[in-house]
Amino acid sequence: MSEKSSVSDYKNNKHHKKIEKQVIEVIQVQWERHEEIREVLSILKEKILLDLTSLGFKGRVEVQGSFIRKTYLGEDEVYDLLLILPQAERAKVHQILDSLVKRLKKDRIRNSLLEVKKQTGKIPHLRIIAGDEVVNLFVGFEVSQGEKQISIFDSIPMHTQYLLTHMQEQDRNEVLLLKKFMKTVGVYRNEIGAVGFNGYLCELLIVFYGSFWEAIIGISSWKPRTIIDIKRKKVQIEDVDSLTSEMLSRYYPLYVQDPLNPKDNVAADVSMLQFMSLIAAANTYMFEPTLHFFEDLVCEIPPFDTLVRKIISTGRETLILILKRKFQEAEICWQKTLSIKSAFASEIFSNNYILERSHAFVSDDYYGLMISLMNADPQLSLRKDGPEITSKDSLKFLKHYSKHIDVVAGPFIDNERWAVHLSKKGQKIRDFLESLVKKNTFVLNVDSFLKVEIKEKMKVLGIDEKLREIYELDSTFAENLYTFIERRPLWICNLSDINDE
Repeated sequence: MSEKSSVSDYKNNKHHKKIEKQVIEVIQVQWERHEEIREVLSILKEKILLDLTSLGFKGRVEVQGSFIRKTYLGEDEVYDLLLILPQAERAKVHQILDSLVKRLKKDRIRNSLLEVKKQTGKIPHLRIIAGDEVVNLFVGFEVSQGEKQISIFDSIPMHTQYLLTHMQEQDRNEVLLLKKFMKTVGVYRNEIGAVGFNGYLCELLIVFYGSFWEAIIGISSWKPRTIIDIKRKKVQIEDVDSLTSEMLSRYYPLYVQDPLNPKDNVAADVSMLQFMSLIAAANTYMFEPTLHFFEDLVCEIPPFDTLVRKIISTGRETLILILKRKFQEAEICWQKTLSIKSAFASEIFSNNYILERSHAFVSDDYYGLMISLMNADPQLSLRKDGPEITSKDSLKFLKHYSKHIDVVAGPFIDNERWAVHLSKKGQKIRDFLESLVKKNTFVLNVDSFLKVEIKEKMKVLGIDEKLREIYELDSTFAENLYTFIERRPLWICNLSDINDE
């Protein structure tokens, strides 16, 4: 069967319509509380505006995000309010948020005091619990389209207006299907600071493709460096070989142009693994649409000893670089752990260890990095570049390495510089990482506060009793470790059930 006829057959597949209708019916049951939530958000909005005015600040408060666009799933949803300030108030953001915290803690909604906490990551905001609802209060500034943004939230009202203009009523159900599908597949971003497909990106994909099913067909044919131009309804796959070094340094597997600012990539936070995982799931769903792709999957965590046997059977060296959260917000932990991942991966590679893969995680009580290496020892040979052949340091380099016991090749000339290959008798990887943590000699830019935290508090764990203790007490850590070792996405686990039906 040709690729063209296969796509045609998929388009004629009517079974998916029945499945998607069932999913929408379940989601809409959760929407029965829409008016109740709208009332809570409206009361909260008025309280914040009243407090803001009484404190002597100017601004306005709007309900934003998926709620106002009616594209929220309704399960474990966090709703968004946006405080829009004049640009002149830019320096007063923390003062305003701190003052609002004090005022709002004294307020009530339905006889319950509000729980309010200021979140202090790269995106300072308030987390408000009003009854059963969790609400984020973000801060943006008054900017016009085309004007330079101060906050990443400045464009949200314009995004909302664009989507309300370009989405039809029936499109909202299509967005819900795509969000639910991505959530099951494990590529949907539901925490600030994490990587993945966000709600705005899902909405733009439906605007572009027209429906969930057409989006699935489109996604199934994506390749790395897919570029989607929403405004011009155009998809292209850029030839990586033709990219300049500057473009490669900002390489993204998926580039979805923001229709309001084409220079912004709405998919910048999508990792290569998430990108490929979505393509794989879309192709599988096209072959056989089932409800399993929209169901919350439960990860059945095996006993620790069973997991240890699995790790041993892989023949890989598995280590965990771990820090305690100590009530730090998820956003801050994600920022730190992504920096840790980049810094440690660079050090591991530059010291000739063979890193197979790594996984940044944030669990209930911990955050850090899981790594898997081909073996515990470094590669046999390590290249060392010396001075330029015209440098006065050349003689010193030649005298030092011409009879050095660890030199296996050279000194030799390469690109106008002297170089040698040294035998690498280095430490076992765990010893190397523990030494790196203590010495804090990172080449990459890790901020000084994080360096101190790594040096004083980071632990390097192998498969030992300390890891068992954490595994058995922190269920989200256990799930992260299990899926890292198993390497099988949860949605695949149900494929055997599909075949039995």
